[in-house]
Amino acid sequence: MSVNIEIITRFEQAFRAGDQATIDELCDPGLVDHNPAPDHEPTLAGFKQKVAGFKAIFPDLEEDLQDVIASRDTVATRWVVTGSQQQEFMGMPATGRTIRVEGMNFYRLQDGHVTDIWTQFDGVGMMQQLGVVPPAARSTPDGDERGQATATVRGA
Repeated sequence: MSVNIEIITRFEQAFRAGDQATIDELCDPGLVDHNPAPDHEPTLAGFKQKVAGFKAIFPDLEEDLQDVIASRDTVATRWVVTGSQQQEFMGMPATGRTIRVEGMNFYRLQDGHVTDIWTQFDGVGMMQQLGVVPPAARSTPDGDERGQATATVRGA
């Protein structure tokens, strides 16, 4: 396993555990979080606030790290997290509901430290699971939003 993969595997584990000391150890002080949480700075301090917030909101958060791929100074991860909302989240009171969310991170490393983080995850799906956003209507190719098969008869 490459050194960068080992670093990012530890980093992912530290994020999910809320382990601030390991995050400090593995991150460059000039870290840039390219997708900060609302009202957080895109800095190491802002990232650590995001980590602490997620751990408080979803204290039982678990991660299934499905893929870790490295190329030169970049490492990509694909993951699924599960956890139950135990505190207010974006103005919504605790629901106790369990989420299952898929996502991906890209990391850039320099001299053994994380310098940049990009995160993409299914935020709409998470909000649907928490009951904030209604489930999307399924639609068929001809636009029937009931999710039922329809047929069009022409020239009859």
